[in-house]
Amino acid sequence: LRDEPLSVIDFETLNPFYGQTLAMFDAIFGFISVLIGAIVLFTVSNTMSMAVVERTAEIGTLRAIGLRRSGIRAMFLSEGLILGCIGAALGVLAALAFAWVINNLGFTWIPPGRVEAVPLAVRVAGENLMMLASAIGLVFVAGLSAILPAARAARMNIVEALRHA
Repeated sequence: LRDEPLSVIDFETLNPFYGQTLAMFDAIFGFISVLIGAIVLFTVSNTMSMAVVERTAEIGTLRAIGLRRSGIRAMFLSEGLILGCIGAALGVLAALAFAWVINNLGFTWIPPGRVEAVPLAVRVAGENLMMLASAIGLVFVAGLSAILPAARAARMNIVEALRHA
């Protein structure tokens, strides 16, 4: 028995269904991430477009007192980034709060291949890299969605912007 070669086989080789399940969940969560990114993109873009329309007279005043187009563009881009930062921070805090609530409600589930119920655990608190990557991604998308409204605000004619009521 001691002369027989020993080989180590990982779990994925023994159970290919595990790798397929991980790939399926990666595809599902990737699709959900793209969907959330698109929602953030359109929501922030709409918010910034409304800010440009509502502040047309302010933009005209700022341009009339000497603020350059790049200053107007920077003002709206920074506003979009601030919206993204606040939204990402609130999202991380909400995720942590919901995970805490779910973990403390005592929910159980029966995983595939098991017969006894297992406590449902949502692990968010230890996933610092995931939360940071999500927050950075959302801030990036928010900044990206502010580019077009900022450019539109910077291109406004000063006289027409001042006439806007």
